[in-house]
Amino acid sequence: MKILLCLVSDQHVPNFLTVRVENPDLLILVVTPEMAGKKAASNFKKALAYGESGYTGKHKIVGLKDGNTISATMKKLEVVFTDHPCAEWVVNLTGGTKPMSIGAYEFFKDKGAKLLYVSIGRQSHATNFADNSQIPIDYNVSIKEFLAGYGFDFLKKEEITKADEKLAKKLFYLSVHLAANYDLAHEIMHDLDRWIIRKYGNKKLYGNKCKEKARDKARDKGIRLVDFEVQNRQISNLLAKDFQLDENENGLRGNLDKNAVKFLTGGWLEVFFWGLLCKHSQMLNIWDVRLGLNPGKKDSQKDNKKDSKREVRNDWDVSFMYNQSLRFIECKTGIQDHDPMGNDTLYKVEAIKKQLGALNVKSYLATTSQNILEEGKIKCSIATRAKLYGCIIIPGDVIRKLAKSELDHDPNISKLISDVVFPKKENEELSC
Repeated sequence: MKILLCLVSDQHVPNFLTVRVENPDLLILVVTPEMAGKKAASNFKKALAYGESGYTGKHKIVGLKDGNTISATMKKLEVVFTDHPCAEWVVNLTGGTKPMSIGAYEFFKDKGAKLLYVSIGRQSHATNFADNSQIPIDYNVSIKEFLAGYGFDFLKKEEITKADEKLAKKLFYLSVHLAANYDLAHEIMHDLDRWIIRKYGNKKLYGNKCKEKARDKARDKGIRLVDFEVQNRQISNLLAKDFQLDENENGLRGNLDKNAVKFLTGGWLEVFFWGLLCKHSQMLNIWDVRLGLNPGKKDSQKDNKKDSKREVRNDWDVSFMYNQSLRFIECKTGIQDHDPMGNDTLYKVEAIKKQLGALNVKSYLATTSQNILEEGKIKCSIATRAKLYGCIIIPGDVIRKLAKSELDHDPNISKLISDVVFPKKENEELSC
């Protein structure tokens, strides 16, 4: 009988990986009152249930009242070990408090157990302190498994996300052209907004939010265009083809459905990065590249015999996994007149990271907007804040370069993407 003992803490991935690798008959989770209050063990079990090979073995939760003393830890482990003295023991020392880790090591070091440690910065291997050997970890944590360990769910139904990704795959080539010519993409967006405001705008009712409200309606209902001019023949042809529009010397004519409106009013940048990362994921060693996820917390409770749900929502334009860590990209296009200084978006990105409570999360701001620039360079204040937040900014000129390389079938495109997404000294180039 193989038993895996894990010391539960806020960061579940090291424990999660050892469960996947060892596949024990019995999983024992040592939990302090603090972790019990955070529902860390139940979140961990939920994460284990996901995936094609979800954990199906037995589990046992062991409470440890005092996780800040070595002696209390060893005393509790004596009780646990006595129940299964002849079992094959594997102990993950990575989680818990430092006294818990030391206590677990001291108790099991002479009992023939594997004593595993998984470094947050190097999660492709576990070190077995019993013999200093390296155990390879051949498992890629999915976004869903990563989030579940912190108590987060996908609030958008999976079939909706997959439908959006299926449509994005069809529109990827068009998105690359728009990214390579983002000034024109901005013109198209500006001209389309005039049609949208003319159709749905109500300045008297919505005031300064007229444009925003009109866009919301167009993204819900779509809009009809007549003689809509696009100053690029190839892009105009692609728009006609992808959105089933009629094209003549006067421009484009036809109905844009809600998905087309969303794409042309900024969604093209999300599609571009999603498609680019998907296409080159193997070379970049990334996985689970997703578009438009809405992670959040659902706290179900009964009130007057009626179920109600309180949701803490986030909107992620593009997200993916790398080195067992979560990465997400916030995409911004157009004028961004609601955020002229460029600060609000960075605050939002940082708030999302902070809410997760995960150590190993990296964020990106990909933007073709000019509000982050000053004399063609990233504003010093924005660069400083981005560096403080650990957020990599991908400005318009870099986006254009990536798109043109993709269009030119540049054989070095994967390296170019890698240099942008995984710079050797992240954000060093943003220093003032």
